[in-house]
Amino acid sequence: MPVNLKKDDMGDVVKDFYKSDAPQFKGKSKKKRREMAIAAKLSAEQLTFESWKEKAKNVMKKVAGKKDAPKHDYGRDAGAEAAKKLRKKDHAKVNFLDPDD
Repeated sequence: MPVNLKKDDMGDVVKDFYKSDAPQFKGKSKKKRREMAIAAKLSAEQLTFESWKEKAKNVMKKVAGKKDAPKHDYGRDAGAEAAKKLRKKDHAKVNFLDPDD
């Protein structure tokens, strides 16, 4: 039965590497196979942790409802913006053209 690097114990992974007849282990000593098993297991755990960390970060962002902060536009003047809105409002109400007869 193949070993699952993410879920199985370190000892199970090492034992599986010892008894494996895969070509990458041909001519490797028991010590070297043990080192390879440990490296493979730790690498799988690191990848699992990194993906978990990224998923947790995204979930926390959704839960908190945080959005990226809008950039402040220093070129806008609140008084000028209000005056523009009033002019548009007045223009809609006042019509200087004579009504059609």
